[in-house]
Amino acid sequence: MKKLTNSLLKLSGIVLSSTILFFSCGPAAEQTYNSEEKAKLFADSISSLIQNSNHPKFKTDSNRAFVRTANLSFKVKDVKLATFDIEQIVTNHNGYLTSSDLISEITYKNSIRVSQDSMLDITNYNVHSDIIMRIPNIELDKTLAEIATLIDYLDYRKIKADDVTKEFQTAKLAEHRFTNHRNRLEKMIDEKGKNINQIAGAENDLLIKQECADNSKLQTMELVHDVSYSTISIKIYQKETTKKEAYAYTFPSEPYKPTFSSKFLMSLSDGASIFGEIILFFVKLWPVALVLISILFLIKLVLRQKWVS
Repeated sequence: MKKLTNSLLKLSGIVLSSTILFFSCGPAAEQTYNSEEKAKLFADSISSLIQNSNHPKFKTDSNRAFVRTANLSFKVKDVKLATFDIEQIVTNHNGYLTSSDLISEITYKNSIRVSQDSMLDITNYNVHSDIIMRIPNIELDKTLAEIATLIDYLDYRKIKADDVTKEFQTAKLAEHRFTNHRNRLEKMIDEKGKNINQIAGAENDLLIKQECADNSKLQTMELVHDVSYSTISIKIYQKETTKKEAYAYTFPSEPYKPTFSSKFLMSLSDGASIFGEIILFFVKLWPVALVLISILFLIKLVLRQKWVS
């Protein structure tokens, strides 16, 4: 049975290669088949390409191609351990992580002195993790089943399959169309290009067509990868956790306090300084004192003259 399957795969590969080679022959092939026949044959080659791609095989329905995605949100007992388990499950099923964010958020924190020489820190925090992974399509169901064993409470589980057969075939047909047009332009440039202006215009057109062909090819490659590898997005969280941590209390250093004798001597020194400042203050007022003395002298002189008269 295994040998028969291998033989069928090889035969399909030969038929695919012959079909693509046939359509790459340029104008001669176009004269042999009309557009409807070419579209039918090329659609068959697309189905063969989907089924016999080197990428991991994916489930199909009547040769249809699907991009499958899964979104989950659930509660676990320990987010950190669950995250590590999920990452291991991804590795076991030949997948890979595109992102994994494990985050702790503190909601409450307080420090309490519980004895003369000990303190207690009380911290409440939430832990959550956001994971995005790519899993081979044929491993999607097994992967989800293993992840389900970690669920403590399920918020939601959404699985979606988008049919991209039309997009896939459209991209391949566009690539084939641009490739044929490029070949005809290259032949025209080689055979009929006579002057620089004609060659330059044809080369510019050729460059545009080549860019379109490359974009179509890249789009096809991306679709093949999206079909071959399903995307799983997971949000996990746990119950709010309280952490208590006790540690030794360090007494603060007491500020320096001088003795009574030191304070007495400092007071004498301060008093002498204040008395000196007062004396200096009055010394600085000598012009005012001189004016006051002059005024008193004049008043006394006026009063004496009155008594004499």
